[in-house]
Amino acid sequence: MNRTHVIALGALATGLAACAPEGPSAGAMEAAPAVEQSSAELRRGPPSLWTAEWTWLVFAANDDHDQNLVAAFDQDALEWQHGLGGSALFRILVQRDYAPFQVGEDGKPRPSERYSIYREEIRPPGRENETPGVMVLGETDTSDMATLRDFLVEGVRMYPARHYWVTFTGHGDGFTGIADDATSGKRLSLEGLSAALGEASKVIETEIRTKPGLGGLGTSNRIDVVAFDTCRMGAVEVASSLSGTADYLIASRETVPDAGHPYSALRYIAQDRPAASPRVLVEAVVTDYVRAYIEGVSTAGRAYVGTSVTSVGLDLRRIGKLEEALAELVTAVRRERPRGFTCADVTSIFAEACGGAGIVASAASASHGGRSRRATRSRTTASDASVDLVALLERLADPAFCGPGGSGSVVVGPDVAAAARDVLSVIGRPHLWTRENPWGEQLQYGGQYRRLSGFHALSPFVVEAQRVEPSTGTRLGGLSVLWGNPFELLLRENGRSLMDTYRATAFEQRTGWTKILQACIDQAEACRTGVPDPHAPAGEDPCEGL
Repeated sequence: MNRTHVIALGALATGLAACAPEGPSAGAMEAAPAVEQSSAELRRGPPSLWTAEWTWLVFAANDDHDQNLVAAFDQDALEWQHGLGGSALFRILVQRDYAPFQVGEDGKPRPSERYSIYREEIRPPGRENETPGVMVLGETDTSDMATLRDFLVEGVRMYPARHYWVTFTGHGDGFTGIADDATSGKRLSLEGLSAALGEASKVIETEIRTKPGLGGLGTSNRIDVVAFDTCRMGAVEVASSLSGTADYLIASRETVPDAGHPYSALRYIAQDRPAASPRVLVEAVVTDYVRAYIEGVSTAGRAYVGTSVTSVGLDLRRIGKLEEALAELVTAVRRERPRGFTCADVTSIFAEACGGAGIVASAASASHGGRSRRATRSRTTASDASVDLVALLERLADPAFCGPGGSGSVVVGPDVAAAARDVLSVIGRPHLWTRENPWGEQLQYGGQYRRLSGFHALSPFVVEAQRVEPSTGTRLGGLSVLWGNPFELLLRENGRSLMDTYRATAFEQRTGWTKILQACIDQAEACRTGVPDPHAPAGEDPCEGL
């Protein structure tokens, strides 16, 4: 597969002009507005003495068997080198693992490498003025927390900066983890991901921020941005796990096509405004990603035009209030239904008769491939058991969606509806324009695109963008949560199930989310084991409907 990314600064500048100002900070030392330092402070003396505004760390977990996807990863590497380039103000450090079928000049599997990019040249880390080359690491396991931790910590120390941006490429699948390694057959857990990012943030706080010119107003004691150029990491479970390690998150709840992210927004950092605030840049990157697949600016031959994509930017410092509100929702459901929703309830709440939010279950992008794990690439066990969080809350907040007279049978009580409305208030998403309610955020690009950035000042949401299908008005959501048939999540491999993995997440520990689905989980477990659920009516087939 061949693709050539085009840097679209004109379109990006338009998007940046509409960006909202910085909201109040919680846990990071940010100036509002950020003070531009490019001429007076950052560029004093020769380039070797300049203070870097950004260090961009790329963890490229590219050990994969899919040749088309590996070819796309190769194009990513070329884009980082020639599209971004690297400079004294914008440091780039890459660690890349390679596929088993990629071989070196000696005919042996190509070893993992670490290298910096400086003025479009690949250099050994820390030796930007020497002959081009790389640091050869040998075979690495991207699923090992220590592999990621060592890269991040060493990168933070080697390239001190006022801001840090970490990008992941490879596979992702929500709460089940990220960074699949074909050689080891494993993937990095959310716990391992959080631990590695946390170690890097400790170094930022204790070692970097104490240095002259690298602390104070406008800087954070943590990683500024974690961005996933991978599938399905736009999940509330992921955001919860990373909330203590970084300030902002960029991710998609759906498949990311093989072509991945265009990096033109980061080019903007490198060239035009190195002191732009992290929040402004998060809005720009989310916007640029979705527009690229509508306009076709990111790929040769416009091969991906019309691909359904979505992206969300979150302020992780404000996830705590969302977790608290969701925990209250779980409590309200349990008061009304001590065992939570049944599997029939779970299905009915998203039945066609229960409202028309226009949310599609999955991106219709399988034909374009994607950075997911399975050969079909369109669905996984985890994604099958997740839905858009806002769409779920809207259904629970308005019982009329699923009241008598329709095929839906779920009628929640006033306490559950009120608790769902409270969560929606925390999110504070602006109203979407419809023919019935012709006010609010409208569609753009001939009805193909919607960008939402008018969330209230304390919302954990910064920006949400998605392609909209013009003929039907259906769209992808912004952030997913566990909701759906749990049967496959209960299947055990080596004594452990994906449900065990879920119950170990920080989100589950803080909200007790699975309790809202306990009746359905019990039914699925009875179907799996053949052991009757003692709470179910006598003679009921537990596998019916699953």
